[in-house]
Amino acid sequence: RNYTHQTTSGVNLFFDESVNINPFMGAGAVAVTMDDFSADNFDHGPVGFVGGGYLQIQVVSGAPIGFHPTPKGTPSWGSEWKKAVARHYNHAANITITGSAQPWRGGYLSLDPTYKDAWGLPLLRVTYDFPDNDIRMSAFLTEKGDEIARAMKGIVRTEPGPRKRPFSATAYQSTHLTGGAAMGDDPNTSVVNRYGQSWDVPNVFVTGAALFPQNSGYNPTGTVGATAYWIVEKIKADYLRSPGPLVSS
Repeated sequence: RNYTHQTTSGVNLFFDESVNINPFMGAGAVAVTMDDFSADNFDHGPVGFVGGGYLQIQVVSGAPIGFHPTPKGTPSWGSEWKKAVARHYNHAANITITGSAQPWRGGYLSLDPTYKDAWGLPLLRVTYDFPDNDIRMSAFLTEKGDEIARAMKGIVRTEPGPRKRPFSATAYQSTHLTGGAAMGDDPNTSVVNRYGQSWDVPNVFVTGAALFPQNSGYNPTGTVGATAYWIVEKIKADYLRSPGPLVSS
C-alpha cells in the first residue's frame, strides 16, 4: 500500500532570437526554484486539493542530438523540423513542476500472478494512477507556471502541460518513487515499525523511500539518508545486543 510518485508537469517556453539560453552550459545544481506553492506555503482553502510542489528552471543537458525543442505543430521529421530545431535550440527552455503525490487505495504494489523472473519468482507489479487530488493540484501549479512564463521578457509562445491520466511507466517522469513498505506504529496498517524493522520478520530491516507514507513533493534523497542513519544506529545500539522486535506489536 501507499505506493506514490512525484506528480510532474511543465511549461515549454519559446523566446524570440534576442534571448539566448545556451543550454549546453548548464549544471544540475544551477537552477532557479520557486517554493511558494510547496506543501503548506499557500492557502489551500479555495483550491480543492492538498499538497503542492515547486516550480523550477534548470538549464542543463542541452546536448545537440538529445535536445531539440520545437513548438507543437512542427513536423516530426524533414527540412521543416530541421529549421525549427535550428531556430529554437538556443531560444527555448522549460519550467519543470514537481508536485506531491497523495496515497490512495488504488496505488499499491503486489506480486504479479503471471510474470516471473529468471529464477521463477513473481515480478513486482505496480498498480497506480493519479488520484483526483493530484490532477487538480497539477492543473493549479501548471497554470501558475504558465502565468510566470507569459510575463517573461522575449517570450513568444508557452505550452503548459499539466499532468493527465493515465499514469504510464514507459516515459521518464522522476526516479523518486515512494511507499510500498510504509513505516508506522500499527502492524495492521504498516509494514515496518519506526526503526524500519519488519513487523513479521524481526531480522529484516528496510531502508529507502519505500518507508514513506506519501511523497511530499520534494526529492526524498536527504530523508532517505537520515532514516538510514536512524535505523543503523538502532540496530547497533539495541538489536545486535538482543535480536528481536524493537517495538511491541
